Amino acid sequence: MEIPNMSKWNRPTIFVKLMLTFIAVLAPLYLLTLVINNKGAQSTHKEISQSLAGRNDFYLKTLEMEVERVVRMLPEYVADKDLIALSTTGDSMSDYEKIDNIRAIQRRINLIKYNSIYFKEVRTYIPLIQRTILSSTFETSINEEEFNALKLKKDDIQESPLIYWNGRLFISMQYPAVANRRALFAVGVEISVDKLRNTLSEVISIPEGNAAILNFTQDWTISNEKNTSMITTLRSHLTEKVKGGQVAGYDTLKFNQIPYLVSYTYSNELESYLVSYVPESHVTGPISKYQYWILGVSGLSVFIVLFFSMSIFRMIHRPLKELIGAFKRMRTGDIVQIKHTQQRHDEFGYLYRAYNETAVHLKTLIQENYEQKIHSQRSELKRLQSQINPHFLYNCFFVLCRLIKSEDLELAYRFCQYVGDYFQFITRDDSDQISLATEIKHVQTYVDIQKVCYGERIQVEFDMLDPAIEKFRVPRLIFQPIVENIYKHAVAKMINGGNIWIHMEQAAGDLTIYMEDSGDSLTAMDIEKLNNRLSMSAYHIEDTTGIINVHRRIQIMCGPDYGLTMSRSKLGGLRVEIRLSLMEGED
Repeated sequence: MEIPNMSKWNRPTIFVKLMLTFIAVLAPLYLLTLVINNKGAQSTHKEISQSLAGRNDFYLKTLEMEVERVVRMLPEYVADKDLIALSTTGDSMSDYEKIDNIRAIQRRINLIKYNSIYFKEVRTYIPLIQRTILSSTFETSINEEEFNALKLKKDDIQESPLIYWNGRLFISMQYPAVANRRALFAVGVEISVDKLRNTLSEVISIPEGNAAILNFTQDWTISNEKNTSMITTLRSHLTEKVKGGQVAGYDTLKFNQIPYLVSYTYSNELESYLVSYVPESHVTGPISKYQYWILGVSGLSVFIVLFFSMSIFRMIHRPLKELIGAFKRMRTGDIVQIKHTQQRHDEFGYLYRAYNETAVHLKTLIQENYEQKIHSQRSELKRLQSQINPHFLYNCFFVLCRLIKSEDLELAYRFCQYVGDYFQFITRDDSDQISLATEIKHVQTYVDIQKVCYGERIQVEFDMLDPAIEKFRVPRLIFQPIVENIYKHAVAKMINGGNIWIHMEQAAGDLTIYMEDSGDSLTAMDIEKLNNRLSMSAYHIEDTTGIINVHRRIQIMCGPDYGLTMSRSKLGGLRVEIRLSLMEGED
């Protein structure tokens, strides 16, 4: 499927449509704003001083309430049994108890942190365990300078709850609340200076105005004013008010020959002045007579918002929702194509056609991958069947000759039956899956052959197969290559012979076969290397050894959670764990 080139389109793109819509939204608002500003500039000056004073009082009371609430909350929410226990016996607590106490403290710290928009962070300093606990995490050390700055400094004197240190503002609590005594812990609530600056701009509604908080006890200032000379002038002006004992009022102050209307209010709780100032030339009267203009702008704004929302919904939200829905269905395996792609000539039309092309290509790839996996499964089985060790065939003939020469005709007869059954199973072109009973019988045939070859040197113990599962189907030729490896690399080389134990466990629809030997040649490192080879078998297709072949075929047929696992056997040698998923059916 050929996707059209986007550069050949003559229609407007979504970006152009959005820009035009945005301009259509802003233009009326901008024009109405100009009209309102011009009308507002014509209004007269009326009692701006009382308005500023009212704003100052409201802001200070709000800030004082925030501070007082924190001062009351600290002993109740933070200084509880968890924090006291952690600060007195934390070094003897277990890690679990410490983490449990720290999480309990953090939950209460969060109640304080998110209790006000002014609070930036809450820290609890615990010297005993040398940790600082924050609302979401905890540091591994304590900032000693910061900790010392938040501790009590004077005896029997009630200090201000605000502590200014290194450009930061704190509300602190020490336990015990006795100065010049070692603190078991301290809690510091950091007030966001930036947030205070931002909220100070709300005190003055006139853009040319500003506000500041001035503290004369600790000599700090919080303000958005960029001109430091203005702050110096205000501080000098208020110093005279402090000497005169004036806590609130307003008057006129000249700065650079420009008269400013200044309103100031003192807070005993914060030991600070809140001062707001605005140029008298920019003070305007009320805008009550323009309420009809505001109502008109509000109604038009509602209409514009609805219009803009509907435009966005039709141009972006609806087609995007359809595309997302198609991707969600693709994730669940339901690969469908989006219809009506020819009706759209914008970017979404391009995306729809690209998605449809991807869906078709993905279906093809899935089909090809499935067929390739089935083909690989059959090829590996055929390859394993073709890997008949010629030495095993030679040895069988030699053993048969020895039995005939020793005139043990009964054993020679049974040996011929074993070899015949073995090669009949190996060479026949059968299904990729056979019954569990048939697979187990083939292994027993191989063990019977080896018993004739090795005599009583090697003892093999077989668990009886449960008749309830003997008809379940398993991948063909998966047990005998492993038993063959046990004989070849483990017990056959032992001078005094060895033992082989084959047993199984069943859980739900899974069957686990254990093949253990008493060999003594494998080390722990060898077993680890074998497990690594099994885990990486999917990336080394050229590796076709018996065990790797069996592991890969089991995973192809049963899934990645199945296959072979190596470990140390209780007999002293290797234990091979074969995990299978049983499938119903007849051989």
